Amino acid sequence: MATKLDLPYLKEMLFEAFFWNPEMERPNYHEFFTHPEFKKLLAEWGRSGDKAAIAEVENKPIGAAWYRFWTEKNHSYGFIDSETPELGIAVDSSFRSQGIGRALLCDLIEVARNEGIKTISLSVNPDNFAKELYGKEGFVKVGESGTSWTLLLYL
Repeated sequence: MATKLDLPYLKEMLFEAFFWNPEMERPNYHEFFTHPEFKKLLAEWGRSGDKAAIAEVENKPIGAAWYRFWTEKNHSYGFIDSETPELGIAVDSSFRSQGIGRALLCDLIEVARNEGIKTISLSVNPDNFAKELYGKEGFVKVGESGTSWTLLLYL
């Protein structure tokens, strides 16, 4: 499991998760994290319930998956309730379609089960090819928020 020391890499992967499509215009990385709605997503990383896994090849990080709990007053895009952590995931573009995302996802699902968590949510753009992976792993669409779908996995 990742630690607070992995926060810089988790931020890189959060940025990658938002700008997954290589055809999307990417804002400046540092500017992106000045916006409160994005800055909060990993703020105070390491609080109770925060979990993350990082995939590596030859000691180089190539992808990450994480989840954290939110509240009704302070939440992210795929929020369901305070008992359901929201998952984020990204894999370096040169390592996609090799099963790394699935491995990260399955690792965190297992961690959540071991923690007694009953559901996990995530937010995905319906054009993102990863939505097929989520469907194969049992996530179901439960809502829409802006241009994204909210998916839920019952554990």
